[in-house]
This record gives sequence, structure tokens and C-alpha cells, in this order.
Amino acid sequence: MLHRDRHPNSRPRVAAPPPSARALQLVAVAVIVASTAWAATRARADTPTAPASEPSTATAPPSSPSPIDTSTAGESSLGEVEVVGERPGPGLWRVSKGPHTLYVLGTLRPLPKKMDWRSREVEDVVARAQVVIPENTDVDADVGVFRAIKLYSMWRKLRKNPNGATLDTVLPPDVYARFEALRAKYAPRDRGLAELRPVIAASELWRAALDERRLVNSIGIDARVRKLAKAAKVKVEESTVDIGDPTAALQELGRVPLDAEIRCMAASLDGLEAGIADARTLAEAWSTGDVDLIRERAPWARQAPCWDALATAPAVDEIRRRVDAAWFDAAVAALETHETSFAVASLSALLRSGGVLDRLRAKGYEIVDP
Repeated sequence: MLHRDRHPNSRPRVAAPPPSARALQLVAVAVIVASTAWAATRARADTPTAPASEPSTATAPPSSPSPIDTSTAGESSLGEVEVVGERPGPGLWRVSKGPHTLYVLGTLRPLPKKMDWRSREVEDVVARAQVVIPENTDVDADVGVFRAIKLYSMWRKLRKNPNGATLDTVLPPDVYARFEALRAKYAPRDRGLAELRPVIAASELWRAALDERRLVNSIGIDARVRKLAKAAKVKVEESTVDIGDPTAALQELGRVPLDAEIRCMAASLDGLEAGIADARTLAEAWSTGDVDLIRERAPWARQAPCWDALATAPAVDEIRRRVDAAWFDAAVAALETHETSFAVASLSALLRSGGVLDRLRAKGYEIVDP
């Protein structure tokens, strides 16, 4: 959903979840900036609220799907994933320093559309907290109307393979055969996927698979927590990363080596082919608080090839690192300052090696698992 800011001269801001849960988040935050800024420009065309030279404003929804989050979803005869009814999700991690405690809720992607999340424990903690750290970090970019048009045009060009090539000539035969089989299953009418670069085609296939299995990357947990904070008059600490002009980051995406994109594509296909049973099992584990099972399966490990591809674009990788740091710094500041604080982060961000929990332990904080 796009929103016009109250201040017409403000710059576009994109809500981006922590990177561990994103795995290429439409390949980069810069891409979201380009596309949403252009969409906002179009939305403003019929509304003379500002001169054409002034920047546009857009807000990307926090539920923007992670294109290559290969942890769950796949080929199976089991049909859509069903975990219906009100579920509490996992318990809360408690990170302490003396009398100060930060409570952290871990989220999982994807989850079934019909899952209704409600946690009495979260409601109680948020009500007595002094501050809440949401899962999403705002990304501020210097994108006016004309630059937005330029970026969107760049993005449209970068989506496709160079020189009009198609995936059957770009991918190794075995990888293409797997891709085509899954495309026929999840996106049978979308033959245009063959014109896209491997990493983008994998992204679109992932979206189609999620939709077919009625899985979503958000069931509104972050929004629900914000509502709870508002009702209890608790401050929500918004983190913002200013990336300036995202042109260089977008240009770098066009120079990601083909072999890196192919490895990312193969990893995403592995995730899809792993079976819908994984999606069901992990969603059930999250809904009942079985964090040990999720930790054992470590679905985020499959994202490594896609992160490696992203890391070949230094400007994009730097954006990811800055978004990481912004959330982490806000959480540490809340813990150091307030007696009770509450934060939301993906289980991938929390549990992966070198992730949030490891970094908090390294700083000497005491951590109690749910």
C-alpha cells in the first residue's frame, strides 16, 4: 500500500524487515525504493499536491515477500498448508542486564494465511514495557519524481536477461528442467518468467508457490504489536537508515555474476522441492512454540547461496548491513535504557550463527530461552 506523507517534501521511506528474514528482499531495498517511488509518482499524477520537481513518498508494506526465502514451501500432493485457529506462537526470549529486560518475539516465514496469531504473554509484556522495537526498519532514500522514473526504467531493464536471452539458454540444462517443471506447477500461465534473470525468475516462482499453497510471509504480527503498543500508550522506537541515492546499488545488481545467480536459483529450487510438509511442520512448530525443532531444521541455511550473490554487489550489501545494525543498535539501546522493553525479530535473525542472540551474548547479556 502506498501512502502520501503529511510533508510533501519528505523523501520516500521503505519499511524493510531485518535481512535475515528477507534473503534478497526483491533483490535489494534499492529495488523496492525504485519501484515504490515510481508507483507513488503515478499515484500522485492526478493530485496536484506538489510541483513535479518535488520528491514523491512511498511506503512499502512490511509483508513484502522474501523472494528466495527457501526455508519452506515446495512441491507436494498435500495441497495447501493448514494451521488454522488462534495460535500463541513461540514464547519470548529474555535478554537481561541487571534490572533491565528485553523481551524478544521470534517470527517465522512463511505461515499459513488462515493462522490467527494471539499471545497473551506478548499482550502482557507490551502493556508494561517502556518501548517497543518493531521488526521493520525504515529505509529513507533520496528519490524525487524524475529520479524515480530513471530508477524504475533501470529496474525494468535489469529484471531481464541481457541481449534478450531466455532461461533455457542461460541456465544449465538440469537447472532449467527443474525450474520449468516447477513453473508449470505453480505458474503455468506465466511464460514470461523465462525472460527474467535467474534471481528474479526464482523470486517470481517463489511468490507463485506461496500463493498456490496459501502461504504468506506475514500474518500481521508486527502490525498487531504496534496496535498493542498504541493502545497501551507505549513508545514505538522507529529505526531509519538513509541510503541517499540508490542508483549505484541498483547498477551493481546488473553486475552480479551469472554463476552466483545460478547458484541462488538452484538453492531456491532445492527449497521448493523440499516438500510442503516442511512448511506444515515448521508452521506447526512455530505456532506451538517448538523452537528446538525450528533450530534443528535451520531453514535459513539454504539462503546462503543467495546471500553470496547479493554480497557481490557491495553497495547493496552495505544497505543490508546498515539495516541489520540499525535494528540491533535500537534493541541494545532499549535494553540499556529501560527496565522493560519488547522487540520483534525473525527466528532466522535470532538463531542463525552470528545472529542477534549470538551478538547479544558476546556483549555479556544474560539470555533465557523461551
